[in-house]
Amino acid sequence: MTLEALLAEIESRSAKELSELQAQQEREVAEIRARGQAEIDRTVQEIQKVTEAEAARLRARELASAELKAKRLLFEAEERRLEGALGEVRSRLGAYTRTLEYPKLLAGMVETAQASLGNDLRLRVRPEDIGSLPSAAQKLVDRKAPLEGSLGGLVAETKDGSRAMNMSFEELLRLREDRLREILAR
Repeated sequence: MTLEALLAEIESRSAKELSELQAQQEREVAEIRARGQAEIDRTVQEIQKVTEAEAARLRARELASAELKAKRLLFEAEERRLEGALGEVRSRLGAYTRTLEYPKLLAGMVETAQASLGNDLRLRVRPEDIGSLPSAAQKLVDRKAPLEGSLGGLVAETKDGSRAMNMSFEELLRLREDRLREILAR
């Protein structure tokens, strides 16, 4: 082989190897780019999932907060309505003390107290109610300790103070307030 043929062969092989190396490099670059793009796509999808999940949690939290606030507002409105109704009950009880039925009620309370605590009693009533009591019961009134500020009714206790019955309208309302609230809530 001649020198020129040898050089041509070397040059041909070099061109072929260079072409193969360039093709391999292009394949590797394409592969790296494809892996990089796949990684970017996966990361974008993960970020979208996390963002959607966070947005859903935020919406759920805001919805729960709004529902709680609405329930609180309803409860407060219902409570105001019930308080207004209880105020009306108190007002009607105050008006009841000016009726002809009230002295009969006081007499019945005295009888109930005597049946439960005995006849040796001390009674506490509003000063304006003393005249509405039966005459025998008027003698049992403790005039030094009246039921000031009461709506009506009476408090009876034994002379030694060991037992008592609170039949004031306030106490009767307090004892039945839960039941009244049930009735008024309907």
